[in-house]
Order: sequence, then C-alpha cells, then structure tokens
Amino acid sequence: MYHLQNEPPLVPYKYPLIGHTFEYYSSDVPGFLQKCREEYGEIFSLYIWGSVQTYVGVELYHELFKNYNEFDFHSAIADMFPMSNFLGRPENFFRPTGRYVKEYLKDLGKYTEKMQHEMTKSFDESVLNNKGVLQPPLHTIELIIARPLAAIFVGDELCNDKEILNTFAYILDDLLELLAFPPVLNFIYPNLHRKFLNFRFRFDNPIRKHENIIISKITPIIKQRIKDKNTMGNSWKRPNDIMQDLMEEYPIDENNVDIRTVADFLMNFIFASSHSTSMAFTYCLSEYINNPEYHGELLEEAEGIYKEYKHLPYYTPDILDKMVKMGNFIKEALRVNWHDVSLSHKVVVPEFTFGNGYQVPKGRVFKIFTQQIHHDPKAYGPTPEKFNPNNHKNSLAHRPERNFLAFGMGREACPGRFFAVNELKVALHFIILKYNVKNVSGKRIKPKRIGGFVLPSDDGMIFEKKLDSIVQ
Repeated sequence: MYHLQNEPPLVPYKYPLIGHTFEYYSSDVPGFLQKCREEYGEIFSLYIWGSVQTYVGVELYHELFKNYNEFDFHSAIADMFPMSNFLGRPENFFRPTGRYVKEYLKDLGKYTEKMQHEMTKSFDESVLNNKGVLQPPLHTIELIIARPLAAIFVGDELCNDKEILNTFAYILDDLLELLAFPPVLNFIYPNLHRKFLNFRFRFDNPIRKHENIIISKITPIIKQRIKDKNTMGNSWKRPNDIMQDLMEEYPIDENNVDIRTVADFLMNFIFASSHSTSMAFTYCLSEYINNPEYHGELLEEAEGIYKEYKHLPYYTPDILDKMVKMGNFIKEALRVNWHDVSLSHKVVVPEFTFGNGYQVPKGRVFKIFTQQIHHDPKAYGPTPEKFNPNNHKNSLAHRPERNFLAFGMGREACPGRFFAVNELKVALHFIILKYNVKNVSGKRIKPKRIGGFVLPSDDGMIFEKKLDSIVQ
C-alpha cells in the first residue's frame, strides 16, 4: 500500500477511533450525507466502524458500475455477509448464483401458472388465518411469499411443507439476529468483526439448522426423481423447478447428485429473493394505503384485465406486461422506500482514479447515496419526495435506470427482477380486486430507518373482502 496524492476529502470528526459512527447511526442519514456533500463535494469519506468508507451520489456512482473490473460488488457484500464462510465453502463458491438465476428464470412462462396459483392461495389463506389483520405485516408476508417461491425452487412435492416454508420465510431473519451485533471490534483493527463472526458461527450457526432441514426434505425427492428417470426412460416427465436445474448442474454419476451443494445453492436463492421480495410487497401495500387517490385507476386496469382474460387458467407474462399502471405503482413504491445508502462496492485494483481526478486505494469500500439519486429533482421534479407513479409512465417496472437503482445497474443488475416484478403484479392485482386495505392506526405509514437502511413499518394492515368484487 502506498500513499495516494489526491484522495477524496475525509470529513472531520470529533472523536478518535469512533469517528463518524455514532453521528451516522443517531442522525438523519440523508440530511447528514447531504450536509457532507454541500461542504466537501460530490465524493467524500467517513470513518465508520473502524474504517474509511467513501460515498458517491448522482454525479459519480455510474463509474462504479461502468468499471466493474475495478469495483467489485460481491467482495463488498462478502465482508458484511460472508455466506461462504458460514457454510464452510471456499471464498468464491457462490459466485455462479447470479448466472444460475438468470439462466433458470429466463423463461418466465415456465413458472407463471405455478407462481400465480400458489401466490393467491397463500395470501387468501394467510388473511383468513389472521382474521384479516397482518401485524406486523412483514412477518406474515414473508410466509406468503415463501409458498410460491418454494413451489418454483423445490417443486410441488414440498411447497406446502411447513418446515420448508418456515425456512424459506425466516432463514434470513434468524441469521440477521446474529449479524445485528455491531462491528465494534473493527475499531481495534479492520476485519476483526468478520473473524469474530466466523468464530461465533462455528458454535451458533442458524444456517446449519436450515441447511439440515432442506437436505432432509429434498434428499428423498431427489433420489426418487433419479430412480424415476432411470426406470421410465423416455416416458419420464422432467420436473419443472430450480432444484431439478441444480441436480443437473451438480451430478456425481447417473445415480447420484451432490445434494449438499444443491441445498446450499437453494439457500442462496432464498437469501437473494424471499426477504427482498417480501419487503417490496410490504412497501407496495403501504403506499397503496397511503395514496388512495390512485385506487380508482389501479382498480379500473385490474378489472379490465380480469374481464378480458378470466377465461384463462392463469395470466401469461405477456398479460402481466399489460399491467402498466400497476408496474408504475410498484416502481414508484420501490423508489420512495429504498435504502438511503446501498449497493456497496470494493476497490479490487491497486488504485482507481475517477474522472474528476480523485484517487482511491485497493480495499476501499464505496457506498452509494441512493436516496439522493432517487430524489433527484432533475429526474423527479421539484417535489421528488412526493409519491407519483407517473414518474415511470414511459419505463418498465423491472428496468434499472440512471435515477432508479432498486434493482442495481449494469452487469450487477438483479437477475431475478423480471420474476420479482411479476410476483408483485400478481399479488397486488388480486388484492386490489378482492380486498379493501387500510391501516390499523388510520395514520400514514412511515418506514423505519436504521443507519442507511430503510425497513417496512410494523403498523398493522387490515384486509376486508369487497362485497362487490368481480373475483370470488
């Protein structure tokens, strides 16, 4: 490591070792970061949890995505969430996950019927079982989302298994309880917190519990599939799910597959999809409650599509694409509720020089000031904080854009975003047709904020069946 001549300015701080840590986590993060930008420019650094982190906003963030050989998203995530270590795998073992998702989900039509059937059934049953009140909503919505995902990931045989559904719904929640311990050890020296996590997870690893559940459930299914294929020959009908794709990705011989590897990649798919989709669903419902002025046009679109296609057993991806106003609504809900800071990247070359001349060293972690990008008046008008689905009237809901980063950007754009948007459209479409939705408190729903993270509110939601619904 050598000294760079022109690093971004490090914002002064009051307390040695502590730096900006307490100020960052106890303040209005967007306001704090905006003040730093106004005083120190478009790129600046803070000292948080024992390390220097550099922040960029609307002017420079695209350089991180454009120079993907110099800035690595996966390395930054692995520092915070070392999944490979938790599962005893080599450092880059799960790198293919994004490619697999892209390959396995490229034909959305394969899963649309199954997803729609399980999604609507799961939601109706959850509302009934909870007597029409979801409180806190995210906890129940995670279980709702789990069933269509289980049907697509592990197949019809297991999509109603209670242990599997609990794993799909809550594996990340169980893990986050342990990961929530703040990285105070990094004040001693960098990465000591990660070493501590690795040590702690040797003795208290909730992932292993879920891994064992998945392995115990999928093993007999996998063995039966192999047996059926070998005995039935050409008459064998290939199961249509991600587990079958992974079985064919990791064969041992004609009678065996690497079941543990199949299970571990399934868990990675769960981590990448279940919690994030559940949060997005909760944001959409919150904004639907908060903005009743859009109910009429959403209902009109939903009823028009239902009347035209109700003779079909399910909506195809082409039909879901016709839900234009719904797509705009979903995209806007994600824009106004997304994390204030997100999409960490790490410098993986000896140094990098930005277009403005600033230099940063290898190992430097970058954070993107997403809230500033999502509230840029040049893109969203003089009141960018106001919810307005018309901001996206000429843009598809799943499309990453310069001023919309909920799905990432460039090579690192979320590979499952097409499927996730279709899930949300199906769920919201039938909710709008069948239910009146309101908040338990009657007040406007506001998300929770912790540091730079934005999380769904715990405010309860009430779902009352419409007496005049065209859907029974």
